[in-house]
Amino acid sequence: MSYVPLKQPLLQDDGSYDYEETLLAERNEQSKHIANEVYHLKGAMDDIKMMIGEQGEMLVQVDNNVTTTDLQVEYGVEELERAYVYKSRSKKRIIIIVVVVLLILAVVVGVSIKFLIK
Repeated sequence: MSYVPLKQPLLQDDGSYDYEETLLAERNEQSKHIANEVYHLKGAMDDIKMMIGEQGEMLVQVDNNVTTTDLQVEYGVEELERAYVYKSRSKKRIIIIVVVVLLILAVVVGVSIKFLIK
């Protein structure tokens, strides 16, 4: 804080105590001003403390969300791997069914041709 000059000159030789009273009044005013500034500074510090607390809570929420997302991604990868296995099995089954149907058709056609030739 900068120095605030006195409102009256320091030297007064009239024998009264006006000088001391003025000096005390000005110092009292400066003290009140400093107390007021400290009060406002305390309020600002309280606001900052509250904001830091809120941001801490938000960071905890973000950390929880990241952890949850990581677990869900791992679960999704497992599901995709299972789906790939099922798809592969499904293709194998279709191929086996087609081969069996072709074999049955071949046997039926062969038997039909054998009966037609006789």
